[in-house]
Amino acid sequence: MFKKVFITLLALLTLNLTVFASTPLDRGTTLIVRILSSTNSKSGTTPTAMVEEDVRNKNGTVVIKKGTLVELQVNREKAKGCGRPGTLFVNCISTRAVDNQYIVLNGELKTEGNDKRGLAIGLGVGLGVTFLPFVGFAFFAIKGEQATIQPNTLISNVFVMNDYLIEE
Repeated sequence: MFKKVFITLLALLTLNLTVFASTPLDRGTTLIVRILSSTNSKSGTTPTAMVEEDVRNKNGTVVIKKGTLVELQVNREKAKGCGRPGTLFVNCISTRAVDNQYIVLNGELKTEGNDKRGLAIGLGVGLGVTFLPFVGFAFFAIKGEQATIQPNTLISNVFVMNDYLIEE
């Protein structure tokens, strides 16, 4: 009987020690993400990104190291006729903590190319009505510019989505 109680007590103490060896990472903790490579609304490449600075919890313990890669999701809309610009939406999906735990993130960057609607509509209607009735409407095919994200662009509004316990 004494052996069973001793083994159970020892098992419970061991479980409690693992709780003391972990540090919390709270939901809502902010981090900065740096985009390392360029992309635009026409290409199919997903840029690489990393954590810009060490992320520390309330106790000052580093829970996500600087330089850790960040997984991104990119949604593109190409530039279209009638002067409509291209658009890029870059969403931060996840990164890894110091214990290699998967950390879900929430943060995005939206950028848009230059709008040329006024040029396309002005030339299309102006020249179509006055000088070149059939050719003037071809100016409606003028596209806006593609959206571009340059290397070293920062996304500063990135948040941790859940509470985590990080093993030290």
